[in-house]
Amino acid sequence: MPDSVIIFANPIAGRGKGKTLAQRLERELISSGFSVETFFDRPTDLSPGILQKSCVAAIAIGGDGTLRSVVNLFYANSENGPPILPVPMGTANLMGQHLGIRWPDRGITQAIIETIRLRKIIRLDAGRANGKLFLLMAGVGIDAQIVHLLDLMRRGPINMASYLIPAAMTFASYTFPPITVSVDHQIILRNKSAIAMIGNVREYGIGFPILPDAVPYDGLLDVCVMPCKNRMHLIEILIAIAAGEHVNRDDVIYTKGKTVHVDSPNPLAVQVDGDSAGFTPLSVDLLPGRIPFLLPI
Repeated sequence: MPDSVIIFANPIAGRGKGKTLAQRLERELISSGFSVETFFDRPTDLSPGILQKSCVAAIAIGGDGTLRSVVNLFYANSENGPPILPVPMGTANLMGQHLGIRWPDRGITQAIIETIRLRKIIRLDAGRANGKLFLLMAGVGIDAQIVHLLDLMRRGPINMASYLIPAAMTFASYTFPPITVSVDHQIILRNKSAIAMIGNVREYGIGFPILPDAVPYDGLLDVCVMPCKNRMHLIEILIAIAAGEHVNRDDVIYTKGKTVHVDSPNPLAVQVDGDSAGFTPLSVDLLPGRIPFLLPI
């Protein structure tokens, strides 16, 4: 019986290139002796029966959101599943960058097939925010409000320019409400205006190292809480982040832990891996070594 591969593709990723690549990859995998199923639906819309299928790889073609959806499909409620093979084709592709994935423009399908055969697998920790797995970062603050507004405004694919109007609108109206943050059940910030970032990898947004000490296989979440009471304070913090100096500020709290809780007097927007994810309270924990990734050699 041939080895089975499942392809999940965002059909609009890369301005339609995601669908084209998935179809070509399906043909070449079959020609190479694999059994293949391809899905263009959102993983969250698929039948639970797919989880019963044994396969040697689950390929995720799309951005960080597509990758996170595939990871949640297999690993939100189980420790056993196929290794995940990312084919980044989104706006930021931060997880692909973090993993060092650089598929060739020419011969990409053969490179993917070779990666499946060679089976270089690494296991990374997964964060869990309000019951949903994430790979990069969860947060509460003005960035989460920008993402929330973008989600309300978006129509179809997005690019970096899509953030300009939501960012301008949020910057003009944001009131910098207070939050309370606890790590491993110890309060580290109580009822103060701040931005809280919790994650597993260094990079966020357009690649700024928000969590410079993060290691995605150390069994710990990194937490950065940046007090931010007004627009001028925000600008200072953004400049410090761009320079990689924010963690050296006296008012910034940087720590590690296994559980994090963020609450606020009134519900505030939450972002997870750069996508809108509801509102506070936010509870985050860590699942060590949860996700196997297939990487090119």
